[in-house]
Amino acid sequence: MISIPRSVLRTFRSLVRRARLHKGQPTEPCLSLIAGPEGCRIQAASLEVAIEYCHPGQFEPETILLPVKALDAWGGRGNEPVTLEQQPEHCVLASWSDRGVPRQATFRVAAKAAVNFPERPSSFASSEPELWPALRNAVATVDRCPTRYALNCLHLRGLLGRIDATDGRQILSQAGYNLGFVDDLLVSASPVLGCRELETGEAVGIGRAGDWIGFSVGNWLIMLRIDKAGRFPQIDDIMPQPELAKSRLELSPADASFLSDVLPRLPCDDSRHDPVTIDLNGRVLIRSRESSESRTTEVELTNSQLVGEPIKFCLNRHFIERAVSLGFRQVHAYGQSLPVLCQDDRRRYLSALLDPENVLPASDDPIRIESPGPQARPSRNPRPKEKSMTTTTPVEAQPTTTKAARAKRPRAATTSSPIEQAIFLRDALAVAVRQANELARTLKHQRRHERVLASTLSQLKLLQKAAG
Repeated sequence: MISIPRSVLRTFRSLVRRARLHKGQPTEPCLSLIAGPEGCRIQAASLEVAIEYCHPGQFEPETILLPVKALDAWGGRGNEPVTLEQQPEHCVLASWSDRGVPRQATFRVAAKAAVNFPERPSSFASSEPELWPALRNAVATVDRCPTRYALNCLHLRGLLGRIDATDGRQILSQAGYNLGFVDDLLVSASPVLGCRELETGEAVGIGRAGDWIGFSVGNWLIMLRIDKAGRFPQIDDIMPQPELAKSRLELSPADASFLSDVLPRLPCDDSRHDPVTIDLNGRVLIRSRESSESRTTEVELTNSQLVGEPIKFCLNRHFIERAVSLGFRQVHAYGQSLPVLCQDDRRRYLSALLDPENVLPASDDPIRIESPGPQARPSRNPRPKEKSMTTTTPVEAQPTTTKAARAKRPRAATTSSPIEQAIFLRDALAVAVRQANELARTLKHQRRHERVLASTLSQLKLLQKAAG
């Protein structure tokens, strides 16, 4: 008889699904629980990935096999123990409590079922906790359907302490980690590697055993088969030097936060490439539009700056989002057709540009969005502001999901041009029309609700009279 906390089995189920151990196997996949005086090991494996959890404690020597689908029974909340008891004819009786209600289920495995778990490493090299999220970022960079090169693998550079990943359009190279070996290895970029379920801030152990490499985090062990036949591109021949860049964008933290919110909602009708134009010409501008007939939307990052020559280029907005989410704040540009490079102390991120023909030119009448400027400290004795007859041009903002952003009014720029006054009036009327339409829809919905409520009340009154 073996007892395991329900939370452990729930996490194991999540990892099994990430590693896709529950699919694509010739026989029904199963997991084994091997108990003994030193604890209980829960193991599951496929030809490429293996997962193990070591539950501490003292147990009577026993081995129990369960079908992987049995983990679905304990996917709910709670941390009650699940007791497993071996039964005749390859059956297992499971007993647990579901929020105070006793539950039991019997699971059966095939007579020849087994878990072929690879040999565990005899020793592990200790690496910093930051290695685990670095592996997750690398896994998110690969190509799941490669053709020529093994772009679905991670390239572990042991001597350099580096992790390289690419999908052919972007490259992420992360260095400065103790990998515990000196040669270069290719391993499958399984989504279980670097998963958030195991991100506990603990050191990561790395060990090799035969054709497998293991990553140890706390009581968990993830084993990956080494790919000896695949080839990885020579990315060192592609990576440019930062000092050779013609232009460099210095992105402020405030603009990075603003950009991550606005960029996904900019208009675009090309869902395949999601192009945006970056225009660095003394100002930092980002342009996009829904079609050739629609107005261009132009975002200005007022707190960021250009260092070097003015330049325009077009790239997939998802690469910008990725660079910002990874924490990069410098973008090195080399030309309209050459990839752009983001770099910090231990990471390099290279992304390909789109065709220069897709670059959007400046528009005479764009929809302008400006990032909020730095907040000035209020003086202790502020003087009352004098009334002014200047005209302001509103900054048209995209919808936002935060209450604070909804409460803010668009920041305006002072101008006295008649053309800008006309644009201001037109945009203000457009905003008013949208707000009026939204209010009308709300009132219609409320009116329909009141009618339904009144009809329901009248029918209840009729029923009461009929019953009386």
